[in-house]
Amino acid sequence: METLRYYVRLLRLERAVSAVFGVILTGVIVGDLTAIQNEYVIACLAVFFSALANFSLNDYQDIEIDRRNGRLDRPLAQGQIPPRTALIIACISSILAVTLSLLMNPIPKLMILVGLPVSLVYNLRLKRYLVLKNLFTGLANVGVVLIGALVSDTILEPLALYIATVGFFFSLSYEVMLDIADVEGDMAQGVDTLPGRFGSKNAAWFSIMIGVGAIFADPLPFFIHIDTRLFGDYLFLALILMPIVNRLRISRSLLDDQSPENIFHLKKRLFRNLQLGGLCYLIGFLV
Repeated sequence: METLRYYVRLLRLERAVSAVFGVILTGVIVGDLTAIQNEYVIACLAVFFSALANFSLNDYQDIEIDRRNGRLDRPLAQGQIPPRTALIIACISSILAVTLSLLMNPIPKLMILVGLPVSLVYNLRLKRYLVLKNLFTGLANVGVVLIGALVSDTILEPLALYIATVGFFFSLSYEVMLDIADVEGDMAQGVDTLPGRFGSKNAAWFSIMIGVGAIFADPLPFFIHIDTRLFGDYLFLALILMPIVNRLRISRSLLDDQSPENIFHLKKRLFRNLQLGGLCYLIGFLV
């Protein structure tokens, strides 16, 4: 059982499943997913294995950084899983993702075939550069939304673009916050990050401003006629206020305390905040 927990941490199963949920949520939102459909099953599996490949390779590449930062949640850094195992998982997951993508429609297939190799190279080398460090992760989340919208047709609905944009800024805020906790190890290994260059306090302010801006964009479909199902829907407005208030509390805590211990705690809260926001949207569309 203990070994199983190590693999769950290595593979970030919760985040991989969340990516799958993003595909499903987008499919429901744009009206393409109305029942269990083979093309969506394939797309979800392709996204799932792409996520596993990236998480495994990320931990393999960051072993020394994670050791320097004392990351108890990283099984490779703690010697609980052999590094070679992570490489094997990354290779097998990549092969499965590519194979599944060949069964998809042209646009999402191309997104997997191009995006997966680029993301693997990012984990190996490109994330050392400040201009790419956080932007790429945000773009990866945009890709999940776009795949969800394009699984069964070539129509990219305005609401899907809106959600992808909000998701990009949410992810950017999230990743900058995580970099604050890892600043010591990143600097020692030559990884250029916002907290390393401008200080943890300034990075916290940046994360808060971007994140709060993204979360306050969440209720806009109530006020702006982006989608008929949410426009003027008071149930949706009441629901979406919950993640907004929660995000403000998280931001206040981050501003007060940028210690690694607090950020690891806020990381879980912020991830739950993302899930809560997605659930609120889903209820708004279905009810």
